[in-house]
Amino acid sequence: MNQPLYLKPNVIIEPLFNQWYAWSYLISPATAAMYIANSHVPIMQSFIAAPQVHRDTLKNPAMIGGPFINYAPSRVEDIRVLLETTQKQQAQMLELAQAIQDLEKLLAAHPQGYSLEPLYDKIPTPLKGYVELVQDSNNHPSIRFIEGLLYRSPYYNPGNQSVNMYLGDGDKRAFVLSTPRLPDEESIHLNMAFSDRRLDQLSQMRHTPHPYNDIRDTLQIQPHQESLFAEFFTTTPPNLEPDYTEEAVRVRYFGHACVLIQTESVSILCDPIISYPHASGMNRYTYENLPPVIDYVILTHNHQDHVMLETLLQLRHKIKTVVVPKSNKGILIDPSLKLMLQQIGFGDIREIDELEVINITDGYITALPFLGEHGDLNIGAKAAYLVNLKGRSILCAADSNNIDPQLYNHLQQIFGDIDVLFIGMECEGAPYTWAYRALLTNQVPRKIAQTRRLDGSDSSRAIALVQQLHPQQVYVYAMGQEPWLTFITSIIYTPESLAIIESNKLIEYCHSQGIISKRLFGCEEIFLTTNTKTSSTVGKISHQSESDLQPINQTPAENTIQLLLTELQSLDIRIWLEDTESIPKLRCNAPKGVLNPHLKAQLQERKAEIIEFLQNCQQPKVEIDWEQETTLDPTIIPPSPTSLPVSYSSLLLTGATGFIGAFLLKELLNKTTASIYCLIKAENLEIATQRIIKTLQDYQIWDSSYLERIIPIVGDLAQPKLGISELEFENLANQIDVIYHNGARVNHTEPYNRLKPANVLGTQEIFRLASQSKLKPVHLISSTSIFAANKNSNSQVTEDANLEDYGIPIGGYSQSKWAAEKLAITATKRGITVKIYRLGAVSGDSKTGVFNQNDFLYKLLLGYIQLGSIPDTPMPLEILPVDYVARAIVELSKIPSNQQIFHIIQPKPTTSDIVFEQLKKIGLQIEKISYQQWRNQILQIAQNSPEHILYPLIPLLPRQRTTNQTPTNNKLQFDNSKTQTILNQLIRPPTINETLIQTYLSHLIQQNWIKTKLPS
Repeated sequence: MNQPLYLKPNVIIEPLFNQWYAWSYLISPATAAMYIANSHVPIMQSFIAAPQVHRDTLKNPAMIGGPFINYAPSRVEDIRVLLETTQKQQAQMLELAQAIQDLEKLLAAHPQGYSLEPLYDKIPTPLKGYVELVQDSNNHPSIRFIEGLLYRSPYYNPGNQSVNMYLGDGDKRAFVLSTPRLPDEESIHLNMAFSDRRLDQLSQMRHTPHPYNDIRDTLQIQPHQESLFAEFFTTTPPNLEPDYTEEAVRVRYFGHACVLIQTESVSILCDPIISYPHASGMNRYTYENLPPVIDYVILTHNHQDHVMLETLLQLRHKIKTVVVPKSNKGILIDPSLKLMLQQIGFGDIREIDELEVINITDGYITALPFLGEHGDLNIGAKAAYLVNLKGRSILCAADSNNIDPQLYNHLQQIFGDIDVLFIGMECEGAPYTWAYRALLTNQVPRKIAQTRRLDGSDSSRAIALVQQLHPQQVYVYAMGQEPWLTFITSIIYTPESLAIIESNKLIEYCHSQGIISKRLFGCEEIFLTTNTKTSSTVGKISHQSESDLQPINQTPAENTIQLLLTELQSLDIRIWLEDTESIPKLRCNAPKGVLNPHLKAQLQERKAEIIEFLQNCQQPKVEIDWEQETTLDPTIIPPSPTSLPVSYSSLLLTGATGFIGAFLLKELLNKTTASIYCLIKAENLEIATQRIIKTLQDYQIWDSSYLERIIPIVGDLAQPKLGISELEFENLANQIDVIYHNGARVNHTEPYNRLKPANVLGTQEIFRLASQSKLKPVHLISSTSIFAANKNSNSQVTEDANLEDYGIPIGGYSQSKWAAEKLAITATKRGITVKIYRLGAVSGDSKTGVFNQNDFLYKLLLGYIQLGSIPDTPMPLEILPVDYVARAIVELSKIPSNQQIFHIIQPKPTTSDIVFEQLKKIGLQIEKISYQQWRNQILQIAQNSPEHILYPLIPLLPRQRTTNQTPTNNKLQFDNSKTQTILNQLIRPPTINETLIQTYLSHLIQQNWIKTKLPS
């Protein structure tokens, strides 16, 4: 049986640590040792001594979350074996726990305030070299654990990790934290570290089928396990959620504190805990309702029901970035979430401080202070999150306790009113010792513990929060009410429960104030329409470097214009004045679908005011510190010695799914024997592979034999370390011998700041990779557009031209490529071998005519046909077929040469007249008109037809054009004589002739983009 199968939706995959249900405190070595010694071992000893007491105690629902094992007395011997195994195999962990207790006593006995240096010789042996002894400003001594070092010590052993698979039975699931998992006939126990990528393969089968035999062999299922293992799979595909494409912000409640916030461009999942399906149970969202990619997971605090490893590990293959609050460095009770997640295989983890802002597509995420819920313990790893998307703000406050209302007064002054508040109201809570007893080295009197609870806001504090933040909608969540949650929360509510009574009071208050409010249960869907007018002043924190359109001493009328322009700017709508012979004209360029009727009406009604405003107060440009932008990270230094490999067996190619990149990949496959690693932005390896195959198929250059030499890597140029983990980055640096860096975000209408992460910082990461482990040459694909003329520059740009002699180019894309080259120059000075290939205009394949549909010439060609006109001023045609460009790069990269920079441009350009002649030959009626008339036609179309193929090119079309016979003072000419001399010895130069244009037109006709026939 090797047909593709899906994982059944009710298959439960539990992470285990020493056969106990795993949560975050069982990963960090110091806390894991304490839980083994002070929780697991005592619970097992207690059960062995009195198994029936455990059984009887658990009959009381109030005791479900207590330290009682949920097995029949008949399993005593199994628990005894597990205890003996634990005491033997975890001996060093038990020693570590004892050492922590002993060191705490040593500190307590030390004379207060005196130096702790004499104690270093007395530190217990298991802790020597792993701790620092510190005192606070009031002379209270404590231990600071060097947590990163502990993870690299024998105290962290991934061999203790495993997963347990079984079929779920509805919502029935016993409390997991106090009962170890013993072998039984209904589950399969797989010894597998949590970082093992096989877990991703298994989890992907919830939505993507995979051959049964492959997953069976991958997981090394034994013959006696196979009959049960086969029951975990099905041929029935899941009912997957379609991609969300609506304009509104969608918010979905998945249960407990799990909230999914989406736009068509970004998805954010807070505190993931996902239910398995239950056919006869209450309505819910499950794994099937999650998007294929989760851009951000945000974790509020380090409790087992908020950092849910069972869910996180199954979603790891979907998650791009995890945002976590920063812990107090080295404190036992507050281990680092970032370090923990790194160890178990997560890649991009962002640690965030209070009021720090992460800018994202459509808005931002910021962390807000989180008071309470931790029994007064000094826990740093906790944060509420304010998510702002499309001008709508959602506060996921988790179990924040509004102990000090003044805090939210301060926050409201900064962020303004919010739209939606999610607030936890488990206001009774357990004593803090319920969660932290195992980490406390001193006995806590019960009367003290009862005063310090794991509690959220009661009604009075929650109502005060509503009065401070003025939300339009208030939802009580994070109550653990759902029946599928008792296995982790142990909470069972009644109508008399304090949390229910208090949350009812909040809801009643909100209703009395006309505020939408309810206590969430099961699932909920909320839609928030785009709001472009926001009172938030978050810019005071994160956007002070961005353009501020407001002049000093504005009149009220000017202020309303300012608000309108700010609104348009936030939607990426470009407004500018175009000078004409008579009066200035207001021009507008907006992304498709953004300019709604309301905004159109405002622009029309207030056109004169906007023109006057822009004339009196020109929009200041974003001031960019180019010196800082082009400074290569000083830590990027080549290894010593710096010899290069004589030959190479593996290489890295970026941008393989782009137009030029696809042809580069084909050429490298055909002209080398190397294995080719391809960095691909995708949800998983399978999708990455399919993207490569589909791209080459679309460009008619795919060959199935290529597959065995292509090695996809799921990553992202715009992320640190290329969006892969530290270990993957290190392995890649060891594996590859050369880098072809072609990847970039290509958009000629976007500003520099949007393109910087991929195009500039991504190039920096390439140089980091090139210098790590062993030196690797870099072949950087650049552009001739990086040059801009100034009064001192030479109009003839040779390969040896100094970039410093020319101006900074106009346009975000050209600026980003310019900045990347500046980094390359610095990298070369530091000893990294860099060859730069500056490309001119690239056109379709000379053999098939296949075009890049985003290409300027392609759009211009079809634009001529759609308009039925062409400018009578001939346009220079300096195109190079993409197959020639790819071959030129590869051939130049293979030969030894002292030349660092190559200009790959058309050596024999012609004009657009050849296109006009060929269009006439195939019977198309194309009229020649003046450039000004032609451009006015396009501007007229732009008012009503943003879908027109020429619409994106409007900002690139100059107001006036000179004839090609009329020289201009600032027109740069590119010289490629050195490059062409070398190329002429390697490959035949291309010619722009009738045959080439006919090939291109033939392709457009075959694709039905031109409705005509070629002449016979």
